[in-house]
Amino acid sequence: MGYRSIVCGVTGSEHARKAALEAAGLARANNANLTYVYAVDLEFLRGGRAGHGVEGTLETLGRKILDEVEQLAWEQQVNPRKVLMKGPVLEVLKKVVLEQEADLLVLGHEERTFFEKLLVKGDVEDHIDKLKRETGVEVTVIT
Repeated sequence: MGYRSIVCGVTGSEHARKAALEAAGLARANNANLTYVYAVDLEFLRGGRAGHGVEGTLETLGRKILDEVEQLAWEQQVNPRKVLMKGPVLEVLKKVVLEQEADLLVLGHEERTFFEKLLVKGDVEDHIDKLKRETGVEVTVIT
């Protein structure tokens, strides 16, 4: 199946880096548009006082990560869009997938600890299934 528009969620993890490289390769092979997205998600603070300082730091980190994966894409001869957006990760991904009319979402995933599962309110697979239902997009998870 050929893809026209690919969205790839990125973080600072090695799994996300692998996903970014895979997405760039798929974009090149399909002559598809590629959008990398980083979500500045402060949900984990839940009303804490450090929000503004942390938000600025996460935005700076997000820009750096987007620049790094952009370089990976360029090495694959792909010129990606970069999106840095504030909000819960799943809502940001959903919004960008719909805005870009993506037919593929690529994500990196590593096994989460019990504590991380509590922070993200469940297993990643549950969230991916919800995202698929709400957008109709195909999702590829790189481990």
